[in-house]
Amino acid sequence: MTRLIKILGPIKDAWLMVGIAILLLVLLEATLSRAFRAHLLESPSAVPVRSQVEDYRVRADAYAEASWVNDYYREFNRSHVMKWVSYLYWRRQPFRGNYINIDSRGIRRSWAPEAKPQRDSDPLEVFMFGGSTVWGAGVRDDFTVPSILAKELTKEGIECKLTNFGEAGYVSTQEVIALILELQRGNVPDIAIFYDGFSDVYAAYQQRVAGLPHNEFNRVKEFNLSTPKKLKQLRRMVVQDTVNRLSMVRFVKRLLYRFGIQEEPGFFAQEGTLAAHSLSNSEALAHAVLATYEKNIELVRALAEQYHFSYLFYWQPTIFQKAHLTEYERSERQKLKAMDPFFLETYEVVRQGSVAQTGEHPFQDISLILSEVRAPLFVDWGHLGESGNELIARRMATDVLSVASARMQAGRASLRKGREAGSRSLSFPMAGPR
Repeated sequence: MTRLIKILGPIKDAWLMVGIAILLLVLLEATLSRAFRAHLLESPSAVPVRSQVEDYRVRADAYAEASWVNDYYREFNRSHVMKWVSYLYWRRQPFRGNYINIDSRGIRRSWAPEAKPQRDSDPLEVFMFGGSTVWGAGVRDDFTVPSILAKELTKEGIECKLTNFGEAGYVSTQEVIALILELQRGNVPDIAIFYDGFSDVYAAYQQRVAGLPHNEFNRVKEFNLSTPKKLKQLRRMVVQDTVNRLSMVRFVKRLLYRFGIQEEPGFFAQEGTLAAHSLSNSEALAHAVLATYEKNIELVRALAEQYHFSYLFYWQPTIFQKAHLTEYERSERQKLKAMDPFFLETYEVVRQGSVAQTGEHPFQDISLILSEVRAPLFVDWGHLGESGNELIARRMATDVLSVASARMQAGRASLRKGREAGSRSLSFPMAGPR
């Protein structure tokens, strides 16, 4: 018995020590979790996770200390829940808030004038496509580019119905597919507007291939995991993801960042998608981005001829084109210094490309429209605040008014009749001034 006690004693002590260690780890994890939720352990330049109370962009000087910003970003982070949509991959779930409202189709609400009890004619139907800059990341419903454009057209006496088909991360090919799906449903616009740039360029930088949606490698990996042989890898991924979410692990990484042992995460680092790599053949990739974009313009041209609508394409500005940066904007650009050369190179390729130089298509490169503005405009490297959106929307309004005027002169009644009859004999203006 004495011998048994001598054997069991150390085992008992070992289990006691293990139990105490586990308890201490649980307490440490709980304490660190509370600290992270209170935003006490994040560095000023880090991107907060969705569940945190404060988004780092609330400190953007473009907001000029607006009272609604904190509440807006709480809504923004709650609304950032995606659902699977065939062909498009994702759209947001329905959401209702004070500043963000999304319908059952995943379409964000746009400003609209009060409906008139009697109309002399149908309102101008405008569809707008793009990524998160069109959707309106960082701004309220009534101050997205589509909403402000609707206000500008209304001021000019153009009764319009503007639908915001933008969604976070969409590249131009997804936008063309979104248009095709609407046409299949019988929803034909009078004017389709595309506002692109940084999503297409970033997706190419991210994957070193032009024309793919963001994070396509994740979908390839997830699809291949469906085979029985990949179940072991799937279990390993689940364990790895669980460990990475532990506050203790995040705290250790934060210490490594602070002491310069590991690089600070960038804008997309929360999903692990930003690789600070050098492109061995960046010029060829930049030209591939332009080639893909030109093909998408050609596809929309063919659809416009068949379905009798007008179209406009715009190449958007980013923080890389703004010459006079505020201190906040400079810090945002610094976060993505690895991408800076490729963005500048690709934008120059687009500027010198045939689609911009020949005027063959209704394409406008407005990437330099904000270059000389000294006022704060950006809330992060690609998204503008409400004053910046106003500058973009007003620029678009000039072209849209020209197209709308030309279409009205051609006769809206004849256009509707031609659509119903399926006639291809009518010819309509396809663009505003070049």
